[in-house]
Amino acid sequence: MKSPSLQFRHPAGATLIEAVIAVGVLAVAVPLVFGTIAEAGKGGQSARAETRAPWIVRTCMEEIQASRDGRSRYFSATKVGQPFPPAGDVWALAFAADGKPLGKLSKTLYDRGSKELNGKPVSYIAVISAATQPPPPNTTPMLRSRVAIEYPAAAPAKKRAKLDFHTRIP
Repeated sequence: MKSPSLQFRHPAGATLIEAVIAVGVLAVAVPLVFGTIAEAGKGGQSARAETRAPWIVRTCMEEIQASRDGRSRYFSATKVGQPFPPAGDVWALAFAADGKPLGKLSKTLYDRGSKELNGKPVSYIAVISAATQPPPPNTTPMLRSRVAIEYPAAAPAKKRAKLDFHTRIP
């Protein structure tokens, strides 16, 4: 006679412990993946800003010269050696994604951010300023000028990333 064999059958599906482990792995992995994707987006945004920076800075320097010549499209006239902008004001230009100027931003728009100007999307904001610097003896007085490219333009001023460019102008 044959003795009955004991066979253990495992139920189909996963046990509670396996399910808890799987959820734990997902709880750790999913935020890491989303964090990596967010950082990659910031890196792309930064790379685009750095690519456009030479055109934006050149346009800003041309505006400084035009202001001195009394023919600026966006800002008030300045004299050689005069710091700018006037106290309490901001010289901010809005730029499109391709680096073309869209126009001047008011202090309010600059502070809160701007998605569009004159119906065109704004990607970058360039802030222009210059301060006097005491000259060494027997030299031409110079202004230390700064052009700060800020992005994304829609964010409030305090939350934007910045690329700073400095030069001296007579």
